[in-house]
Amino acid sequence: MNRAIKINDYLNRGIIEANLSFAKENRTFFSLVKFSYKMDEEDAFTFKDLIAFIHIQTDFSPILYLENDAFALFLKDTRIYQAKALINRLNYHIGNRFDFEIKDIGITTNDNNDTYKTLMDRVDKYFVMSKLSSSKKIFYGTVDFDYYDNMDPLKAFKSIFRKSNKISLNNIYSGLPISENAKIEGFSEGIMQVSIKTDKLSFYKKERFTFLQHDLIPDIIKADIIKIDPSKQLVILGNLTILSDSPVARSDIRIIPTHKIYSILTIGNRKIAEGQIASMSESSISISSSANQITEILNKDIFHKELLIKFQLKNSKNISSPIKIRAFIFGIVDNNIIVTISPTATEKTALRAYIANQQNQVLLKLKQELKGSS
Repeated sequence: MNRAIKINDYLNRGIIEANLSFAKENRTFFSLVKFSYKMDEEDAFTFKDLIAFIHIQTDFSPILYLENDAFALFLKDTRIYQAKALINRLNYHIGNRFDFEIKDIGITTNDNNDTYKTLMDRVDKYFVMSKLSSSKKIFYGTVDFDYYDNMDPLKAFKSIFRKSNKISLNNIYSGLPISENAKIEGFSEGIMQVSIKTDKLSFYKKERFTFLQHDLIPDIIKADIIKIDPSKQLVILGNLTILSDSPVARSDIRIIPTHKIYSILTIGNRKIAEGQIASMSESSISISSSANQITEILNKDIFHKELLIKFQLKNSKNISSPIKIRAFIFGIVDNNIIVTISPTATEKTALRAYIANQQNQVLLKLKQELKGSS
């Protein structure tokens, strides 16, 4: 082992052990992603640009070089289901920008009893499983939950719920995902009892099912709402089903603006389309445009070219600020141009503030409805 490799190994170990110690002492969490990329020394600038792109898209998360063209990505304060969704979105953006994908991806999350060796052995196991897979799957798991090793993953729930009885219920209201923190009061033979606040029970009376998220389970769980018990403040759930994705399995929220937002798409200094924003999230924007402009876009080879989307957003004080974000055309549906966006940290803060303000207005309406029906 030469000196540079030895230094890199100890550097990695020091960083990983420091993160483990910090997580234990502060009761925080992180996800660790291992992936491979073979750098072509004759095209080192592509590798440099790729690493910079990943670094920016993951809010400047640390990236470590391990060995044999493998890298580790630290995602602080990120649950395993959030990490999986983030990596899927990241790979989509990489495909648009670089015309390839990162591959051989394994993901795990820290455990209070983890050592450097147990954490690295676990993420390496999922990395190897992904490498051997012919379907380009992301393999993932925790100390308690190994999705691909369990023929019946529902059997693992009992021990997981004993370890942590906190869970969130997720539903859709007016196109927005709303989340309710709940406590698991019992789980037996596939039937779950969860307690929630009394003022929210009337909402679940109107629903047939809900989506569950647990910090130690990588995937979304769909559950039928069997019964509501107001006297005990319980929601009884059954028919738990593992889903690979769901309408609420996303870290960003899509909203429909309550006022008109005019936007333009440009390439270089040339405008290629304009229209009103129909819906938006932190990762994509839908623009309602004219049929003529749609036809022009379809006739031009710009689906894999970087564009700019420009518009203005109002803050809570009703002051408008100009926004300019890098974008790619994802597709066209009817007269809507769907673009994926890559906002900077400042742009993302502005989007989050606007979306949160819009969401709060919808949730206020929900509270008024619940108050009226109770």
